Amino acid sequence: MRSVQATESLKPDHVPEELYRDIDIHHYTAELDDPYKAGERLLQGPDIFWSPMAANGHPGWVLTRYQHIMEAYGDPDHFSSERSDLAAMGVQWKLNPLEFDPPQHHKYRRLLNPMFSPKSVAEMEKPVCDVCEELLAPLLQQGRCEFIGDFAEKFPSYIFLDLMGMPRSMLPDFLEWERLLLRAEDPRQRAGALLSVIGFLDKFVDEQMQNPTTEVMRGIVTAEYEGERRLTKEEIMGMVTLLYIGGLDTVYSTLGWIFRHLAENPELQTELCDNPDKIPAAVEEFLRLYPVAMPHRRLKADLEFHGVKMKKGDYVLMATFAAHRDPDSCDHPHQFDMSRRPRHFTFAAGPHLCLGVHLAKRELRTVIAEFLQNCNNIRLVEGEAFDYHTGGTWGVDRLMLEWDPA
Repeated sequence: MRSVQATESLKPDHVPEELYRDIDIHHYTAELDDPYKAGERLLQGPDIFWSPMAANGHPGWVLTRYQHIMEAYGDPDHFSSERSDLAAMGVQWKLNPLEFDPPQHHKYRRLLNPMFSPKSVAEMEKPVCDVCEELLAPLLQQGRCEFIGDFAEKFPSYIFLDLMGMPRSMLPDFLEWERLLLRAEDPRQRAGALLSVIGFLDKFVDEQMQNPTTEVMRGIVTAEYEGERRLTKEEIMGMVTLLYIGGLDTVYSTLGWIFRHLAENPELQTELCDNPDKIPAAVEEFLRLYPVAMPHRRLKADLEFHGVKMKKGDYVLMATFAAHRDPDSCDHPHQFDMSRRPRHFTFAAGPHLCLGVHLAKRELRTVIAEFLQNCNNIRLVEGEAFDYHTGGTWGVDRLMLEWDPA
């Protein structure tokens, strides 16, 4: 615990004493055997509070209530995504369109939407199933696996790499760079990982601009901004880097939490196996219970938000892990209930709804269906450790599973 004098020096003048909580969100969520239990603890305090370490070393406001976060997502005029998280590392372009606000965000997003529309994603059904079967087949013979390394990391990554035309052989490097970029506490490690990512993508984009090898890359390098000009290399780098970050981490992180839950609830396995039409609803409920991202915004102007006076430039963390367990948003929020109406923003909301939401849900549905069709009584291996991480994304690091033949 910091001294009173140190605490005072970390509290800005506009933050009331009663709204200051001297906690590091990253470490606070890693103290228990389940980080999502931290959300319940946060909800016992102020709905909105200031943390000296809200996320990634940033002090800022933390929103914990469902309705507050939904309002913030719908108000980009105040809660802005206009930033460049990479600028501190010497990068001159932005993650595109994530780090732009409307209307510029819409102009870039419009170029990418057709590639990840429900129609386009429906056409990916066969390649998604093929990758799932390719990875699952050797595991079925073993009757057990380390689910994260043997399957979850590889499955969405192979799909992404194939879509982009990137080599599968580099996946170990890609995952290590991603891990350091999103989770390392040492800024020097994050910077080094970013340099590695940019070094690879710089050459990749040059090659694709000359000779695009997939439909996605062809769509990006031939897209016209406002129908007037081709995208610059910097704009393309921003898009490809954003797709890289999202494509390699989000789904595999979610799969870890889903399969830990399934392994601890055999009756749910039976219900979904016998009623595969319920899998889409189950996916929505898993996404509510186990959000993996920690999104944030910056205040564009001074604002009084639900009685809290915020200042222009303040950092605002959306604590989705708490908001999804908010008892004001749904009954019995800690219980899995796939009969409830989908009510989550795991893929954000408003203008910044995740571009890959349709593909991600298809991937999750496919994996659940294939495992339950081929494996009976999926369970945790007794005596094996369960490891997880929090930070920029929340994920399971190690999950030993075993099962009986179907």
